[in-house]
Amino acid sequence: MTDIKHLMLKLNQISSQYLGKIMYALFLISILETITSFAILSPVMRLAANGASPAVVKIQTLLFAFLAISVWLTFQFGFAVMLLKMTRREYTNLGFIFIGFRRLNPAGKIIGAFGGLIAILALISRFATKFIFQKINPDFVFSMPDISSLQDAGQIADQPEVISTMAIDMLLFVAIFLAVLFILGLFVLIRFVFVFQLHFDNPSMSIPKLFKKSWQMMHKNVFKLILFALRAGGKQLFIAIFLAILVNFIPESKNSGLSILTFIIDMIYFINMYTAMIRIYLTVPVMYEEIRNEKLAISSE
Repeated sequence: MTDIKHLMLKLNQISSQYLGKIMYALFLISILETITSFAILSPVMRLAANGASPAVVKIQTLLFAFLAISVWLTFQFGFAVMLLKMTRREYTNLGFIFIGFRRLNPAGKIIGAFGGLIAILALISRFATKFIFQKINPDFVFSMPDISSLQDAGQIADQPEVISTMAIDMLLFVAIFLAVLFILGLFVLIRFVFVFQLHFDNPSMSIPKLFKKSWQMMHKNVFKLILFALRAGGKQLFIAIFLAILVNFIPESKNSGLSILTFIIDMIYFINMYTAMIRIYLTVPVMYEEIRNEKLAISSE
């Protein structure tokens, strides 16, 4: 099996050749995902603001959240194809990030399968988080308070500490949920990390076979991919994390010197974080190509 040193050599070659183009594509995808997510989820916000029943808001939130995730996955599919072609030194352009919207069958089925899998993981994470949180705070009520009734009764003004405590509890609940979802997603989804690449190479392969093939290719390679990704992020990832922590210790001030310093730190953070993300993204097609080429070499012998 190819070692990480060899994989890093190949990744560095691709990164040096395509870094600017990939950074522009990733930045464009981030903007498009933000705009489409806001457009998709804004009806839910309006429902909540207009006083719709909690049950209706909850159902609408789940449906629109699934749609938003599907759109995000569609962009990720196109980005994955673009990176794969760059890894192979083939012609690419920014139009590849929209390829999932043009070829929804069977790409749409793959995206739907991933969306369903993420929804299941989110549901499991919610129940796990609820169990954990009940152990931490048994008195917490898992339902949204009727803010309008509290306002009518004047309870918010009289008891601001109640709202503050509720907000802290909700933030803690969300933090635990995201941590559980991340760990669970990392453990499960990493085994299907090659599905997009496999579909591009085998468009007629069925959805179950694509997922099974990716699982087989990741056999004994899960920790290698994680180490490869951390190594690829390298100093750029470390610098970005350090600056993200550092900027929180700079006091808010109208002082122009501090404002300029904060702006410079933000710019350095942005460049290093995007560079680290690009290199981490590239680990998937680079490792996919190596595993695929090794299997092809073995089968030809």
